Amino acid sequence: AMREDLAKVVITTSYGKAVEALNKHGFAMLIGEPAAGKTTIASMLAMGAADKWGASVLKLSDPAKVEERWNPEEPSQFFWMDDAFGSMQYESSLAHSWNHILPQVRTMLRQGAKIVMTSRDYIYRSARRDLKEGAFPLFNESQVVIDVHDLSIQERQQILYNHLKLGNQPLEFRAKIKPHLPSVAAHPRFIPEIARRLADHNFTKRLYLSEYHLGQFVQKREQLLQ
Repeated sequence: AMREDLAKVVITTSYGKAVEALNKHGFAMLIGEPAAGKTTIASMLAMGAADKWGASVLKLSDPAKVEERWNPEEPSQFFWMDDAFGSMQYESSLAHSWNHILPQVRTMLRQGAKIVMTSRDYIYRSARRDLKEGAFPLFNESQVVIDVHDLSIQERQQILYNHLKLGNQPLEFRAKIKPHLPSVAAHPRFIPEIARRLADHNFTKRLYLSEYHLGQFVQKREQLLQ
C-alpha cells in the first residue's frame, strides 16, 4: 500500500538515528508534527526489520494488543504503534494502558523484540505527564526519542527532487518551479508533506509560481485544507 511513497524516500539523519536506537535498545520513538514523515520512517524500519532480522511485523493500535500478540518463542517480532498516544488529540487512556504493560515491554525488549512508536509532538508532550518514565527510562532518553523534523538542506532538496520526479506534474510546471526550489527547501516550515503537495497537480491548480506565493504555500499550509 505504501509502494509509491517509499519510492520517493530519502535516507535522512533521523532515519539513521532511529536505526541506531533500534540496534542498541530495540526501541525508538518518532515524534514530529503532522505529515512530517514519522509513518514513512516507521514503515522503512519495519521493512528493514523483516529483511535484516526476518522479523514478523505487527502494526497495532492498542497497547493491550502488544502484550496479547507477543510470542516469547519468537524473538524476532517487530511491533509498530502509529499514533501511540492518540491520532488527533491526546488520549490519556492510551498512556495509562502503556503504563500497565511497561514491565512486559521491558521483558520483550530483553528477549529481542523491536518496538517503534510514533506520535505527534504536541500529543507526546501531553503524554509525558502521565507516562511512568521511572518504570521505563527509555521514554526519557534522547537517543531513542527522535524528532523527524531534523532535516538538513540537502535532505530537503532531495525530498523535493524525488517527489517532483515521480509526481504527476507536467514538464512545463517542473521547469517553471525549478528556480524556486532552493527557497522552498530552505523555508523554516518545510516538511515532506510540502513536497508531496507540490508534486501533485490537484494541490497546485491555483498556485502562482513565484517565490512569494510559494513561500505562502509553505508558510500557510493549513489554508489549503480549509
